[in-house]
Amino acid sequence: MTQTEMIWKYQEAEAELDKLKKELETTPERQRMRKLRKVLTEQTERIEGYKAGIKEKEAELEASTRKLEALLKDYDLEQDDLNIMMEDEECTAEELTESRRAMEELLEKVNGLKKSLTECQGWINKTTEAIKETYSKGSKTKRDYEAAKAVVETEKLERKPVIDKAQKEVERIELQLAPDILKRYKAIKKKYPNPVATITDNRCSGCGMSVSMSVVKKFQAGNQIIECENCGRIIC
Repeated sequence: MTQTEMIWKYQEAEAELDKLKKELETTPERQRMRKLRKVLTEQTERIEGYKAGIKEKEAELEASTRKLEALLKDYDLEQDDLNIMMEDEECTAEELTESRRAMEELLEKVNGLKKSLTECQGWINKTTEAIKETYSKGSKTKRDYEAAKAVVETEKLERKPVIDKAQKEVERIELQLAPDILKRYKAIKKKYPNPVATITDNRCSGCGMSVSMSVVKKFQAGNQIIECENCGRIIC
């Protein structure tokens, strides 16, 4: 068998190996496993986002609680001052009015903060429930993923002998190829999936372009490796 014939056999062997590997990588169960893994990742990221949000809200809740406590103290002090002023005969109506206005402003702030605290706590409670729900869904997804993974491992073991056989065939032919030819083949493969082409009606099957008669004659002589003048593929 000539080197030209051998390089064609090598391409066929590689194509068969690639086909077997692709079939294994694209089985329905492997595709299902990939989807489940993606869902698991999304669920994990969602939970982390929820936790980060809760942490921020808890810090906000703590700060607002301290602020509320301070406002309530101010309100109590203002109430005490008002009580004293009401018993003081020298206290004017304007002073009483100003004190009551100050208390109303404090009360408005207190009520606003209480509303904010209630909303904040509600958000935390709702998000906590969302975390629990996501964990529950994640547990089911995890079980489904592990089941799919087990099937994929079984498929891999079942197809391993065939793939190993195809791999050995590639390696066997590779040992029979001249190093310079193999090097050229691998260089062309970086550009084209199939580095070797045939001549049909004086055209390269790779690029479809016409091949000059000089190239055809060299090919017919069969004493050297010929490449397409247009795409650079090895002609077989």
